[in-house]
Amino acid sequence: MDFDGRPSSLSWNDAVERLREIREDDLAFVESGLQPERQLVRPTVAELYVRQFVAFRYIVISNELTVCHDSIIQPQIRILIKRMLMCIHGRVLELKQILMDEDKSIYTPVTEELANLKLTYDQFELQIPRCFRDERQLFLNDIDKQIDEIHSQVEIEEEDRVDEQGSSAASSQTSSKETLDSDLNAATFLNHEQQTSLILPQITRQDIRRELAIKFIQKHIRAANDRKIVNELMSANRTRDNIISGKYKNPSQDKAHTAAIQIQRYWRFYRIMKCTKIRTQRKNIVIGMHMSSERPKTDVFVNVEEKTLVKQSEAATKFWKVIKKLQNKLDRYNRHEIIAEIEDELRAYIWTYFEICKRLPTWPNPVPIIFEENDEFGMPPIILSEAILQQLNIPKTYYQSALNQRVPLGGSAIFHTGRWMTIEMVKILATTIIEFEGKPKNEQNELIKNYAIAKNKEKEDSMKERNLIIAMNKKLRARGDFIPEPSDLTEWFTEILYEYDTEWTAYDDLDLQRPREDLIKTEIYASAQVELRAAVDITMKNELTTLQIAYAQDMKVKYKPPKEKSKKTPKGKPNKKKTLSPKMMFEELVKNDMINKSVYSKFDDFKGEVSYCASTLRGEPHMLDPPYGLGDVRQIIKELCVIGLNFPELRTTKQIKFKPSFLIAGPLKSGKTMLINAICTETGSLKIELTPQNISAYCPDNPSIAQFVNNIVTMVEVYQPVVIEVDWADVPFYVTKHIPNQLKSFKPKLLKTVLVKLLKSLKSSERVIIIGKAMCPWLTVGQTLSSVFDTVVFTVPDYNTMFMSLQESLMRYPAISRTFPVTALATILSSYSRQMVIDIVDEVMNNERVLTLRQKPLEPKEFIPYMIKYPKNPELRDQFYNWYIRFVPLGIERTLLLAVLESKRKK
Repeated sequence: MDFDGRPSSLSWNDAVERLREIREDDLAFVESGLQPERQLVRPTVAELYVRQFVAFRYIVISNELTVCHDSIIQPQIRILIKRMLMCIHGRVLELKQILMDEDKSIYTPVTEELANLKLTYDQFELQIPRCFRDERQLFLNDIDKQIDEIHSQVEIEEEDRVDEQGSSAASSQTSSKETLDSDLNAATFLNHEQQTSLILPQITRQDIRRELAIKFIQKHIRAANDRKIVNELMSANRTRDNIISGKYKNPSQDKAHTAAIQIQRYWRFYRIMKCTKIRTQRKNIVIGMHMSSERPKTDVFVNVEEKTLVKQSEAATKFWKVIKKLQNKLDRYNRHEIIAEIEDELRAYIWTYFEICKRLPTWPNPVPIIFEENDEFGMPPIILSEAILQQLNIPKTYYQSALNQRVPLGGSAIFHTGRWMTIEMVKILATTIIEFEGKPKNEQNELIKNYAIAKNKEKEDSMKERNLIIAMNKKLRARGDFIPEPSDLTEWFTEILYEYDTEWTAYDDLDLQRPREDLIKTEIYASAQVELRAAVDITMKNELTTLQIAYAQDMKVKYKPPKEKSKKTPKGKPNKKKTLSPKMMFEELVKNDMINKSVYSKFDDFKGEVSYCASTLRGEPHMLDPPYGLGDVRQIIKELCVIGLNFPELRTTKQIKFKPSFLIAGPLKSGKTMLINAICTETGSLKIELTPQNISAYCPDNPSIAQFVNNIVTMVEVYQPVVIEVDWADVPFYVTKHIPNQLKSFKPKLLKTVLVKLLKSLKSSERVIIIGKAMCPWLTVGQTLSSVFDTVVFTVPDYNTMFMSLQESLMRYPAISRTFPVTALATILSSYSRQMVIDIVDEVMNNERVLTLRQKPLEPKEFIPYMIKYPKNPELRDQFYNWYIRFVPLGIERTLLLAVLESKRKK
C-alpha cells in the first residue's frame, strides 16, 4: 500500500479476489452436509477460521482489508471495504461458535495450523479498523467537554454552598461575641501576610533523587575535565624541561619502525575484536538469545498515519460536498419530475386494471398481502404457493414469468414490496377475479373461509416437516455427527461481491481519491423515489377514492368506504414513575462518578505472550486442557466483545449469539482496566462505571433500583455503543464472612440486584455489554456469579509473559549484561502480575543504581527485598482454574468432554 493512499500492486482488489475464493471453499464445506467423522470437522473449521491452501482465510483476509481500509483515501471504496469487513467478522463469529461447541472452550488453539501454513501469530491476530474509533472521536470529545462542564458546575455550586455556610456561621459568631475590647485595638488586627499562609510546592523523594543524580553527574564530568587539563599541562612541562636540559633525544629509525608496527598490530586486533563482538551481539539478538536496548522509532509510522488520516478527512469532506450538491440539484430541478412520473405510472396501472377486471382496485394495505385470513380475496398476492397455483389452474411458468417482470424502482416500488400485483399477474388472474367478484357475498365469504382452512392445513404440514427435520438433526448431533448450517451472511456476501463486480471491477481511473458522482447520483435518485412515495400515496389514494365514488354513482350503487382497523390501546395502569431523559440521566451519572472522561488505550498496550504449545499439549494424555497465554486474551476479547459493538447489523442475524455479559478475572494490577479501556477506545464506546460505592450512594434501597435501571436502559439506547464496567463484580456474590470490611457498609448486594435487572432489561439488538472485573471468584457462592457472567476469561500471568516483561524492562539499560539470568528471576517472579514486576524493576533500578551498573553489575538477589513488599500466591492459577471447571457452564462441559476422552483412551 502506497503512502499517498492509492492501492499498490497487492491492493484491495487482490484481497477481494482471495475473499471470493474463501467464499467458494466455505460454501463447499456447508453444502457437504452431514459429517459422520466429527474429529475431522475441527481442522476444517479451523482452517477456514485461519487459512487454507494458498488463499488467505477469513482472519488473515480481514487483516489485509483492514490495512487497505486504513490506507485508502477514496471514501466510497472505504465504505465498501467496511461492509466486507462486517460480513467477514460476522462469519468469523459463526466459525468461532462452531469451534467453541467442538472444544467446549472460548480459547481456540490454532498454533498448529499456523505452523503448518507458515503463518505468524501477528498475521492471525484480528486487527480492528481505525474507522470506528475515528467516527466516534468527535462524539467522545463532546462527551468529555460536557463532563468538564458538569464538574465545573458542581464545583461552583459546592463553593457557593460553602460560602453561604461560612457567612452564616461568621454572622452568628459576631452577633454572640462579647465586645470587651475596643474595635480599634491593634492586637485584634492581623497583617495580610499573616492571614494568608504561603503555599510551597511539595518536594517528593523522586525529585530529590533526580537532583542528587544531576549533581553527581556534573561533579564527575567536571573532575574528568580537570584531570584531563592537568595531565596535558604536566606532560607539556616535562617535555619542555627535557628539551631545555638536553635529556630529550630523537629515537632511532629502527625503534620507531618497531613501535609503529606494534601499535598497528594492537590497533588492528582491537578493531577486529570490536567488530566480532558487535557481530556476535547482533546474531544473538536476531536468534532471540539477547535483547537489544534500542527501541524502534515509531515517529515515522505515526507521521504517515497522521498524513493519511488528514487526506481521508479531506476526501470525506469532498464526498459530502458532492452529495449535498446533487441533493440540492434534485430538490431544485428533478423532484417534481419524479413525482409526476410515479403518478403517471400509478394512473396507468389503475386504468389498465380497470380495463381488464372491469372494476377499480382497492388501495393496498401497508402490510404485504400474502393471502392472510383478514385480507380481501380480490387482491391476489405476488407470492403464491404451488397448492394455490394448482387450485387456480395457473401454469407455473406463467407465474414465474410474471414475477420476473417486476420493476424495483420508481412507481413500481409498490410491486417490489409485494403490495400490488403486476399487470401480467392481473392478466393471468383476471378471470378468477371477475368470477369471484360476480358471486354473492355469502359465497365469497365461504370461499375465503375454505381458503383459510386450506392455508392453515398447509402451514401445519410445513411446520410438521420442519419439526421432523429439526428432531432428526438433533438425534444426529447427539450421536456425534456434525451438520454444518448455512450462514445467515450468504446474501450479504453475494450482494457485496455483486456490487464490487458491477461498480468497481471495470472502473479504471488513476485518480481514485476523487468521489464517483455517478454512483452518488444513482443512490440519491433511488432513495428519493422511495421517499417521495409517501407524498404520492396520499395524492393517488384521494384520486382513487374520487374515482370509486364516481364509478359507484355511474353504476347506481351506494359507495361503501373501506373499513379501517381501529388501533387497540393497551390496557393497564398508567406508569406514574418519572423517567429521566437521556441527557438528564447522563448528568446524574456524571455527578455520581459513574461516567468519567475517556481513557485512550489500545490492545497492543496489553503485553502478553501467546501459548504456542496448547495445540500440541491437548493431544497429550496427561495434559488435555492446557491454559491459554496472557497474549491470547486479546484475541478472545476482540472476537467476543469488540465485533458485536462495532457492527449493529450483525445483531439482526439468528445464528450469531452475542454475549450480554463478560467477566475478566485476575489478580491486582493484571491489566483488567486496560483491556476495558481498549475495548472502549477501539469501538468508540461510552463507558459507565458501576461500583458498590456509587450504587449504594445513588440507590440506597431496592425500590430505587428499578427506576435506576429503567433510566440506564433509556440512556443506553441513545448513547450506544456502551460498555458497562462493573468493579468488584465478584464481591456481591461472596459469602457474607468473606466480604471485605471496607465494603460491607456499601451494601454490595444492591449491585447484584442492579446487574440482574440490567441483564433482563437490555435488548439483544442493542450494542451494550456488561464487563465485570473480579479478583477472587472462588469466594463466591456456587454458580451465582457464573449465572450473571457466563463467559469468563482470566488475566493470570504466566511464565512466558513474565520472562518477556523482565527481558523488556531490564534490557532497556545498556549497562546491564546481555547474559543476565532473566530465566531464574522470571521463575521467582512467576506469581506476580506484569505491572507488579515493572514496579519492582523500577524500584530496584533507581538513578543511583543505574549510574553504578558499570562498576557493580546487577544481581538477581537485589530484587528480593522489594519482592517482599508485594503479596504472592503461588497457587493463584490453580484457584482460578478450579473455580472455572466447577461453576462456569462452559468449564463444566469441558470437564465432561475431557472425562469422555479419557475413558476412550483407557479403552
